[in-house]
Amino acid sequence: MNNAFYDPIVAEVRRNRKELLADFGGDIRKLDAYIDSKQREREAAGVRYVTEEEMLKRLAWKKQQDEELANKIASM
Repeated sequence: MNNAFYDPIVAEVRRNRKELLADFGGDIRKLDAYIDSKQREREAAGVRYVTEEEMLKRLAWKKQQDEELANKIASM
């Protein structure tokens, strides 16, 4: 490929997305419904889904940690 920005990982993700969508006739809503229908099965197998609230708490904690580190460095 002659594209200077070619990334093999991005290419693989796009290829996989295309194949998944093909399984559902190109309908993203059908694919999304299928993924949602598998959630309980995956949870029973040990997969843990993070809620939006948990994600926001983690992001706030990370921001606080970064700010504390920046303050320590600035005070040196």
